[in-house]
Amino acid sequence: MFDENSLVERVLSGDEDAFARLVARLEPRVYQYALRYLGEEQEARQATIETFNQVYRKLHRNMELRLSIWTLRLAADVCADIQKRKRGGKSSMAVFRLREIPHGKHGKKQAAMDLDAAIQSQLLRLTRQQREVLLLRDLIGLSDAETGQVLKLDVSGVRLRISRARRDLRELLVRQGALPQPEKHGEGKDCPHFQELCSQYVDECIEDADKAALLDHIQECSRCAAYLNDLTLIGRELLHMEEEQAPEGLRDEVVRSAVRQQRERAGLRALGLRIPIVALACFAAIFAVLVCSGVLGGLFVNTTRQETKMQSSGAHDTSVLSEDLRLPDAVTDMSYSYVIAAAGNAGLPELSASAELIAAEDGMEYYRVDGGLEIMQKLAEGMESVGYELESVSNDQLVITPTASQGLFIVIRQAKEDE
Repeated sequence: MFDENSLVERVLSGDEDAFARLVARLEPRVYQYALRYLGEEQEARQATIETFNQVYRKLHRNMELRLSIWTLRLAADVCADIQKRKRGGKSSMAVFRLREIPHGKHGKKQAAMDLDAAIQSQLLRLTRQQREVLLLRDLIGLSDAETGQVLKLDVSGVRLRISRARRDLRELLVRQGALPQPEKHGEGKDCPHFQELCSQYVDECIEDADKAALLDHIQECSRCAAYLNDLTLIGRELLHMEEEQAPEGLRDEVVRSAVRQQRERAGLRALGLRIPIVALACFAAIFAVLVCSGVLGGLFVNTTRQETKMQSSGAHDTSVLSEDLRLPDAVTDMSYSYVIAAAGNAGLPELSASAELIAAEDGMEYYRVDGGLEIMQKLAEGMESVGYELESVSNDQLVITPTASQGLFIVIRQAKEDE
């Protein structure tokens, strides 16, 4: 019988064979997650190695989570970091040319294969948060509570996020042609509420009263009935998605890499202890002379002043629109046909009249604009005329799709020069 606590204790005591057993148990899940998240075998291989390097190095710090849950948390962060490095540290939305899948030319088996392939490709278009929750909950098979432990969410947060992830994945699949187009008319004011309940129905975590109300509703609403059917198909495909075998030799490479790095760190620590104390004293003396002479002192003063100025002004530039900046939920819960960042300090009467302010945090305002590119261009020209600098924005937290009916303006308030 597998005893996780005993295995962890053996690894912490330096037993490399125990670490190899740990990798053998957890590597398949980590590799599957990495492959579906990153979409490329070589990157999934790299992510798996990096994850277990961290497991070996940080194992003594994990005091609260089950080993498999904690390892998946590390894997999620590693995959996000690899994707960010691939983009040169910039957050951007991958652009795909959508392939139309012809209907009526294949049997049910071929249609299922088409849907499976479409889901795998469109997963890569979802935001980081959406991709994570779908892979952990539906592909890896974690419970809501376990998924919440990985993502640091409560159960209600997991259910809300997965409901919206499925909604946006379905929209992408419809756009690609892997699912039928929904009816253009017939959505009632209560349909968005019942579509939220559809996700709970698929997961069999719906309250009895909500279930009865949903079943009554879909008897009358063919649009929501089709929505429920599509979510059921997506969930089934994710749950039974064919498992990709890890490349031959990856498990041995994972163990060798982690053990080698651990030994190298141990060697460096031992070397550090042998540095003569007199050398440290000499370095400290030289550093003090440079500070007193002003060579370094001016640098520190200027840096402090610059940081103080930025903090007091509350100004931002568009470089802050990265995955490190947590966008408000009211912003990330919608999809957009375009996203524009505007930095400046003038008034915005035209934007305020034409758009809806949906969130404001940390000197940044988020305006939802109904309409297409024509109104976007008009607003952008007006903002440029009063001194705003505009930049098109992509971000992993935002869903950007041509089918969206609204755009987003992110206004970055900058302090005036005389302030």
